[in-house]
Amino acid sequence: MSTVTRVIPSPSIPSRPTLLSLALACAAAAGCSSDEEPSEAFIVRSTEHAAATTTEPLLADDDWLAYRLSEAGQGAAPGTDFNGDGDFLDSIAVRQNTKTRVAEVLNVAALELIFVNETLFILVDEAQDDVDWNGDLDKTDRVLLYHAVGAANPVYYDEVPATLSGGLVSAANRLLYPSATAPTADMESNLYLAAVTAEGAAPSAAAMILTESDPNADGVTYSIHSEHAGFVFLLADEAVDGELNGDGDSTDNNILAAVDAGALTPQIVNVALALDTASTPDAVPVTGGGEWLAAFLVDEASQDANLNDPTLFTGAWQPANCAAVADVDETDAVLHWFQLGDLIGGTAAVNTGLVGTNQAYAMIDQFVGTVSPEADEGSGPGCDLNGDGDSTDGIFRWVAASDPLAPVLPVTNAVRLHAVRGNIAGGTGGVIALEDTWAIVVDEDADGRDHDGNPGLDQDLVAAHVPSASGQSWNFDHGSSTLTPVGVTWVQPDSEDPARFFAAITEESLLDGLGPGYTGNNDGDFVDSISTIPTVASGNRLTFPGVAFANAATRPGLRAKQNVGVHRISEAAQGNSDLNGDGDSTDFILQRFSLVGAFASTYMATADNAPTPASYFQVGEVEFGALLTDEFMAGVDLNGDGDLNDSVVRYYRLP
Repeated sequence: MSTVTRVIPSPSIPSRPTLLSLALACAAAAGCSSDEEPSEAFIVRSTEHAAATTTEPLLADDDWLAYRLSEAGQGAAPGTDFNGDGDFLDSIAVRQNTKTRVAEVLNVAALELIFVNETLFILVDEAQDDVDWNGDLDKTDRVLLYHAVGAANPVYYDEVPATLSGGLVSAANRLLYPSATAPTADMESNLYLAAVTAEGAAPSAAAMILTESDPNADGVTYSIHSEHAGFVFLLADEAVDGELNGDGDSTDNNILAAVDAGALTPQIVNVALALDTASTPDAVPVTGGGEWLAAFLVDEASQDANLNDPTLFTGAWQPANCAAVADVDETDAVLHWFQLGDLIGGTAAVNTGLVGTNQAYAMIDQFVGTVSPEADEGSGPGCDLNGDGDSTDGIFRWVAASDPLAPVLPVTNAVRLHAVRGNIAGGTGGVIALEDTWAIVVDEDADGRDHDGNPGLDQDLVAAHVPSASGQSWNFDHGSSTLTPVGVTWVQPDSEDPARFFAAITEESLLDGLGPGYTGNNDGDFVDSISTIPTVASGNRLTFPGVAFANAATRPGLRAKQNVGVHRISEAAQGNSDLNGDGDSTDFILQRFSLVGAFASTYMATADNAPTPASYFQVGEVEFGALLTDEFMAGVDLNGDGDLNDSVVRYYRLP
């Protein structure tokens, strides 16, 4: 095991993208903070390290940046053996202080990194690192290390399951993780908590999180499925723990449980239903943050039940045109919901009977929804929910989720049911849950209806609806003054602000709605997409403030922090402009803009074209942003290894 290598920056000639940033400094910004030198804000600096992957997540916590560098990509071929194991195959953990610009190469092969109150936890495969970290005289285990601020080296913390890849959660200055220590007694689990009570300090001893129910009284083993703002979805395997979901067998490996990682004393609550593992559950805080609403899809086959059988619901549950094709199979994924307090109190999760695919959605205003494949609604050919003459669409459906004892009454009127563009770029499935408003991307072609007043042009249009407004239709006309339909090529939620989301809107739709007076990004065509941050203007009308620059249409990576927005600009789409001065117009450029008009929109650095954020920030108040630059696009060897083949980690301080 090698010791930590600290790399102190030395004066050097900035690369071409950095020179661009130097000229922009604080003069273009809205002043600089008191603890920064004026010239520091927005200067892009290179770590001189090749990222382990082209989509490497860049972690931020206060002044600290963490990432994994590539041994093979660092230095002349074949690379650099940082951890001394005799190969050049590893991804090495790095901690970088973005204020002092001192990098700490931790010289351990890392599978995953995660910050907890400035202390860095590292998931390591002993075989890759060639170190017996847990001292059991072999190198076959998977272990968790931690690195405290100022420590000489990473320190062993615990052994984890040999197959663990991901599945670490940071919330409320705690790390939640599955331990290799198996539970043996009633109410025990393998889920543990590591608390970091002081910034950058060593964690306290690992503490087991208990489960509130244990049908077989011998403990339950969990894996972490996913996490939303500190609400963690877990899975239990009946092959390990016996029957858990009440279907009479012990063959299911996807039994859902949940835990609020931010609770004073976290406790695992067993949902006792089989999750459809091909889908993503969702959870949001409601009732002033004191309660959680969770939405998820249940796998009928694993549950051994027909959960969308019409006889389970009242007559108002089923659309009239579906009555002739009542569902009789057990092959669907069906939307369920619970509020955590109800579940703890013994009230079972609510079955909505709505079939879904890929994702479930939860809204702070206590509604849940999913995109229903018409082919799964009923039997045989399925059910034509939107009345367009076929049963091949994915239709967005939703129900209220505040009273678990109330009848399930989804909207059944075909006029209010629309076909969603489920594969819209951004990974949302075409649905965004704002605080009290649904925003969906409607595929006009699949919907069989004209929503923009131009029957000859089929677009992917944003529609908005306030579900608490009973009987309200979806609104396709948006804007602050002039109202027009808005088409999009990419949408993503803002995980920190449920009052807004991120989108790339099409010039084509704006020209169609606004007419010849619309000039777009002024490059002479109307085939581009531009970045916007939509919010609710009033009722179910959205407004789309943004900047008129052509972004990477399906990978803009738009993010906003502290009234600074960043996204990827496409040189080709922005009038074939050579924005980074490398002699071509085929690159993607990081641009920043002000949400409050504090500075002009500014090109900062060459970026990349990955399906990732254009820049990474920490949750809450931030000190810096981090990005990956594709060396080939930049035309600069940023890590000094003699080639242009790498994605190099870079960062900039915020004012």
